[in-house]
Amino acid sequence: MSGPNQLASDLLAVMPPGIGDLTFASPEWVDAAREVLQRAVEHHASGLDALDTFTLCEVAHNPPAYLKCGNKLAWHARFEGATVTVASGELAAADCDFKMQGDHAVISNVGRILYQGSDPALVASAQQRLHKLSRWDIQGGLPEHAVLGGVLATLHDEMAHRTMPRFVFMTPEWVSTARYLLTSRANSEKYAADLRDVVYTFAEEFTHTPAYAFPDGEHGGFWVHCDHGRITVGAGPMPEHYAPADMYTLGEYTPIVPVGRTVNASMNQVDLDEQEAYRKRAFAFDKEAGKAPVEQSSPSGRGEMPKALARVFAPLHDELSKRTAGELPADFDDTIRSAWAAPVSFDRPEDYESWVRYDRVDIYGNPRT
Repeated sequence: MSGPNQLASDLLAVMPPGIGDLTFASPEWVDAAREVLQRAVEHHASGLDALDTFTLCEVAHNPPAYLKCGNKLAWHARFEGATVTVASGELAAADCDFKMQGDHAVISNVGRILYQGSDPALVASAQQRLHKLSRWDIQGGLPEHAVLGGVLATLHDEMAHRTMPRFVFMTPEWVSTARYLLTSRANSEKYAADLRDVVYTFAEEFTHTPAYAFPDGEHGGFWVHCDHGRITVGAGPMPEHYAPADMYTLGEYTPIVPVGRTVNASMNQVDLDEQEAYRKRAFAFDKEAGKAPVEQSSPSGRGEMPKALARVFAPLHDELSKRTAGELPADFDDTIRSAWAAPVSFDRPEDYESWVRYDRVDIYGNPRT
């Protein structure tokens, strides 16, 4: 098998189970990294005693807007023999032995790669693919010190389990996050019993997808079929044998992206007001097309989602939003209509500077012509 779905599977194959719980370089992530490094340094103290000082800093541009942390997150660590100091914040290059900068979403996914126990060929392929997706600013280098190298590898692999991935909206990888969330909740003791009589199909499909994310022009989206509590989650258009859907959203990809990245629990009144203004512009009825760019319906006529299933879906929007990359189609396509092109602050910090390189390669790392 080949094509985007296979490539997506190759990347997911070198990531640990789960979907992470910490945003890369956030204060909570840094606290967890500090604990890992302190344990690792203590464990390898005898091999680090003679180590000269070594300082590293990682800077991730364009973190999720809902964090309201500005246009970057950064952290640094300073090793002095068998001690380590870890803190949030960016250091000047002159104060670092190694400093790396890139796009937050890409760094997050690099940080999810699990070295130990993974096929080295797949690890190399995943690294190569992801490294093409951001421009990088790397100054200095890592020391040729075997023990310190082992400590840093321990940090990477332990934090791979905790770091949230950030995938492009509605791609197969993004849907893998939805799959994990929904199936985990549906199979839990809290919800399984109430779902045993539920049969319901939910589908979202988005057309006019951007070439950087869907190089073959395929539709984006995902679908969920609940059959007496058994949950099946797929990427792309819903298979015909599940038709008609009970709840169906059909629309164009581009206008929905900013709304699809909102974390409702973190929105203040300014965000809500701006989102409402954006909705009015972006989802207005198109007289030429004779319809709105996004429409919801119930083709089966069964109407609203059963309450038991709705409880399983309840955190889906916010949890997916936290794990969605930050690009907009307008970053790479000058023909996007104005109502969909202007960045909005509830979706991006005002001083957003794109570090992604989808203009040169698609999201699977393949060169674009």
